[in-house]
Amino acid sequence: MKKLFLLIASALVLVPATSFAQEITRTEDENTVTFVEETQTPDGKVVTTTIYQKNSVFTNGFWHNWTLGVGLGTQLYYGDNDWKVAKKTEMLVFPAIDLYLTKWASPSFGVGLGANWAPFKGLYQSNPLIQNKPRNINANFRPDKITLYNGADSQYASQQLAYQEGSYLNLFALAHADIGNIFFGYKPDRVFDIDAYAGGGVIYGFSPSGNIPGASFNCGLNNMIRLADRLHLLISVRGALVSDDFDGECYMDEPSKNHWLANHKLDGILGVTGGLTWKIGKEASKWNLASRSSTIYYNDVIRAEKERLQKALAEAQANPKEVYVEKIVKDIPEVWWHINFIVDRWDLLTRELVNLQAVSDLMKSTPHTKYLLCGYADKQTATPEHNLMLSKNRVESVYNALVNQFGVNPDQLVTDYKGGVDYMFYNEKELSRCCMITSIKEEE
Repeated sequence: MKKLFLLIASALVLVPATSFAQEITRTEDENTVTFVEETQTPDGKVVTTTIYQKNSVFTNGFWHNWTLGVGLGTQLYYGDNDWKVAKKTEMLVFPAIDLYLTKWASPSFGVGLGANWAPFKGLYQSNPLIQNKPRNINANFRPDKITLYNGADSQYASQQLAYQEGSYLNLFALAHADIGNIFFGYKPDRVFDIDAYAGGGVIYGFSPSGNIPGASFNCGLNNMIRLADRLHLLISVRGALVSDDFDGECYMDEPSKNHWLANHKLDGILGVTGGLTWKIGKEASKWNLASRSSTIYYNDVIRAEKERLQKALAEAQANPKEVYVEKIVKDIPEVWWHINFIVDRWDLLTRELVNLQAVSDLMKSTPHTKYLLCGYADKQTATPEHNLMLSKNRVESVYNALVNQFGVNPDQLVTDYKGGVDYMFYNEKELSRCCMITSIKEEE
């Protein structure tokens, strides 16, 4: 009889000496890429299905996915009298310097800071008689020495148009949108991409007569050509609207003019620069595609053999001298289950009750095995005190369902709760809102 017990125990502990075989298949549709991995193990077939979402990625940490851009080019400032020049290119200045620092929250959207510096070049009406009329044209960028502009139409001769000079620094906060990733999906090796941005800030002028503050609204397109994984060629086309009195020219009671720019309420800036963008920070150029994974174990043969051995053991337990063998036979492999909850809730979803029913069947079929129920919450969502309460209530919900609804022996259950925790699975905080059920192996 003792040999029979030893044979039963050995059969439950040892596994058939079969070879491993693995096969992976890949399928793709408009939104997802699916990998199915089939592995033949000594315990049976294991099928793992992993689905990647093409247009959805895991959110990275704060120090990931930053972009630094630098550009050099030309621009013009367009004020109330600048449209009177003979050629618009006469107002172009060089150099115009751009600087951008952007934090990308996803491949499609980001926020950041921007700055541009450039010399100031424009025209103002220097005739004192005209300046005394009901208008404000006391130029903020007027130099100490008046230099007249002689290229204007003769009808403006009485205004004695003169040059303004100086420089200004424009500082602004921006919201960014990656056009390629928004409309065509995330593609890390895209050769050409467009970053559209807009935002507001302050513009600060430096002139011979003093410093001048103003407000600005900025927008533009950063055209990027991929040179390397982190490096892109940058061609930026940008514009800004600034407060009308920034340059000192602000018509207050001016009647309508034939020219549509004569009475515009805001001044404008238009610039074109070229440079480079550099992706900085941890995993600066990488986004991990969002995925979900499931594994199915096909161990029907092993399960049937365990049931046969359990039956043989029950018949053999009539001899109390050999009852120690039961300890080896009843000990099942370590397994775990994940019971999920909605944010800030601890009531069980119907789909999780279905899972708990299956878990309860296994628990009742292994009456000598204990199981640990441990509750969790995601620490990113609430305070530590609130998360501790959530994790406690969640484990109590699972315990009550197993005992009161599905008839599990409470002596088989051990409960614990951990409060808020970091990402437990796949960098998704939603999966940390759970109760984990694990089998507890008894010591030999």
